[in-house]
Order: sequence, then structure tokens, then C-alpha cells
Amino acid sequence: QGKTSMAVANALGANVQNVFLALAVPWTIQSFFLVGGPFPMPVDNLLPAVLECAITLMPVVLVYMCSSFAMPKWSGGLFLLTYVVYVVFALGQQISKCPVWPFPCGPSSR
Repeated sequence: QGKTSMAVANALGANVQNVFLALAVPWTIQSFFLVGGPFPMPVDNLLPAVLECAITLMPVVLVYMCSSFAMPKWSGGLFLLTYVVYVVFALGQQISKCPVWPFPCGPSSR
């Protein structure tokens, strides 16, 4: 229908709202009601997570730019495949307790 920019803006706005609800509300509940104040949150070794975000965003940006700033119908299949690959990597990292899975994890990486 030619309303690609509206669709992209809607998706981005919805994702920002979802991140707010999925992260801020549980943290607030834990902080105020369960712990009674601030709680420690380890944030070491964020590089693998940042790289995963950048790598999964890359197909979206490339398809959008290479398709004259439109999303062709076949891109849905590509994005679904990208999501499946991401879920496999995320599960592998959780099960193995290795943030750089499938690469070997040294004693200092855990």
C-alpha cells in the first residue's frame, strides 16, 4: 500500500514500548517490593550481546536499503530465519553458560 515508513515507525515504537514494559516494570517490582532497594546486576562481558544485536539488525538494514527503501515479501522469510538462528545461539549460550557459544569458552569467559 506504499506505507512502508508508517510500518517501520509502528514496529520501532512498539518495540520501544515492549522493552520498557519487559525490563523496567519487573526491575521496579523487584527493587521496591521484593528486595526493598537497589539490587546488584552483573553487566560484565556485554560484547557478545551487542554483537548479536548488530548482526541480527544487519539483514533488516541491508534489505531495506537494497530494495529501494521498501520491504519485499520475501524478506519476511529471511527475518524469520534470522530469528531462528538467533534463538539457537541464545539457547546454546544459556545451556552451555558460555557467552561466546559456539566458540570454546575459557575459564575467564564464564
